[in-house]
This record gives sequence, C-alpha cells and structure tokens, in this order.
Amino acid sequence: MTGNGSAEREVLRLMTGPWVARAVATAVELGVLDRIAEDADDDAATDSAALATGLDLHPDRLDRLLRLLAAVGVLRRDEGRYRPTGVGATLRRGHPSGMADLVLLYDSYMFTSAWTRLADTVRTGEPAFDTAHGTDAFTHLESHPEDAALYTAGMAAGGRFSTAIPDVHDFTGARVVVDLGGGDGELLATVLASAPSARGVLVERPPALAAARARLGAFVDAGRCELVEGDFLRGVPSGADVYLLSRVLHNWSDEDARAVLRHCREALVPGGLVLIAERVLPDDGPSWLSAALDAHMMVMTTGAERTEREYEALLRSAGLTTHRVLDLLLEMRLLVAGPVAS
Repeated sequence: MTGNGSAEREVLRLMTGPWVARAVATAVELGVLDRIAEDADDDAATDSAALATGLDLHPDRLDRLLRLLAAVGVLRRDEGRYRPTGVGATLRRGHPSGMADLVLLYDSYMFTSAWTRLADTVRTGEPAFDTAHGTDAFTHLESHPEDAALYTAGMAAGGRFSTAIPDVHDFTGARVVVDLGGGDGELLATVLASAPSARGVLVERPPALAAARARLGAFVDAGRCELVEGDFLRGVPSGADVYLLSRVLHNWSDEDARAVLRHCREALVPGGLVLIAERVLPDDGPSWLSAALDAHMMVMTTGAERTEREYEALLRSAGLTTHRVLDLLLEMRLLVAGPVAS
C-alpha cells in the first residue's frame, strides 16, 4: 500500500460504483424508497424491521441494504430508523424529477449488457450495444416494446431540464415549432404553454408516440399540435420557424447529425431558428458527468457529446451558424442557430 492508502481507497470507490448503483436500483424496484418516503410524509422515520415485514423482505438483508444507502447519502440513519435525504426523496416513484424511471433504465439489462462490451467498442469503434444485442439501439427499441417503454420513461426523466428552455429563450413570436425526436412531448407541451399562438409538431418513432399522445392530447384536441411518425434522418416537416433538437444530435455520427441539420436548414422559413439542447463539452476538458455520458454515447450509439467548436463546424457544414449559447441545468446548454448570412 502506498502512502496513507488514499489512492487505494479511491480505486475501491471507483470499482464499487456499480454495486452502489445496483443497490439504489434494487431499493427502487422493491418499493423500499417509496415506503420510506411515505412515512416521511407523515413526519415519521421508518423502522427497518417493520419495513421488512410490510414489504415481505428479509430483515437482516434489508437493514444491510439500507445501511449502504445511508452511507452513500440516499438515506439518513438514526438508531435503526431511516428517512430520505434530498437525494432519496427524488427516487420515489411519481416524484416530478422522474429519477426512479431513470434509475431503472440505467440499471436495465439493455444498458448494462452493452457496457460489458466497452472493450469491444474501444478496439473496433463499433457501438457496444450493437455487439451485445445484435442490432442498433433504435432498431432494438422498435421490436422490444417493454424496453421501449422503459427507455421512453427514463429519457423523459433525463430530459426534465428541457422544461426550462422557455425560461431562457422566448417562443412568443413563433408560429410553428417542430420538435424532432421529442420523446413523450414534455418539452413541446412546455413550449406551447409558453407561446399560446404557436402550433406544434412532434416527430417521433412509433415506440414514443403513445406517451406523446398522452402528454400532448389537450393540445392535439385544441388543434394546436400534430403528432407525426417520421425519421428525421430522411427529412423533416417543412415550413416551421423553430426546429427543436433536444438531446438528439449526440445520438448520431457527424455524418448523420449533419444530415439532420441540413434537413432543418432546407425546411426553415426565412428568419427561422434551430434550437439545439445538448451537453456542450468545454474545450479544456469535461466534468465527470459530461465525460461519463460521452462514454455512454459511444457504448450505445454512433454519436458523442461535442464541444461548441465541433457543433459550430457541424452547423456551418449544413448552412447554419450559432447566434448565441444559453446555459441550462445539469451542464446542458442551448445553442440558438440560424442560417449563415449569404
């Protein structure tokens, strides 16, 4: 052991990370965090023995799981009783953050099996997901409805930041807003609520459209929104003055991302904008969160998280350029782009 053992301790912290993730997902899956949160609503701490009885779990094993969750900051422990921390509270099913859905997606076999093939990706450059599942992620989702539902829910949770986009960009003057790959419609619903005169179009693949119908139903019924099954790699609806790409381009190679941007440029009305919400990497090196998610992109897709310079190069190649860059939550940024001046 070297020095005071701090380096070895850090190695152990890094390598036991997957164990902690599995512990958190297990607590969500078994309803443990839901029950503890319910007790906290009544201003009561949860007794682990009573919790085990109520959920039909092994008392000793449950208490040891709870001790781990307390050690990593998900719970607070006091004489065998537990309360959720702020982190633990977000993991309750039904919490507005949707973090429970994100946990179950990240812990799913769909994701974890792909990560076991990381070495293949580093060797060959091919997405690990394709090696693990025999096809690309989006084709897999079309033929596996349970995975598609899990993916849609988890991605909706990961995209909650997008509801802040109307806080930093004014949609008031927009006539038609097209959300490409808009998932469950949460972002488009927020935009339409902020701009009462605007009409929306959501373009998605079939697995996500059911959730979008549920979220956007009121706008559809009012004639303010249309749901379109489509593939933005092949083309996009024309005639909009705003095209939204929220966490879309990072899923695709430069070639495919450039094709999407070209479709948007060709479809834009004069004076229109393309809004891109992504984790834009700083040129001097990303944080652990952005770096981890960039690695996840190479495991799951042909895409990547990109720097502002890299996005500008893509935009320029499609006849667009960045007008301004706005900060969002969780290291996300909004690139406001428009046509290159002729």
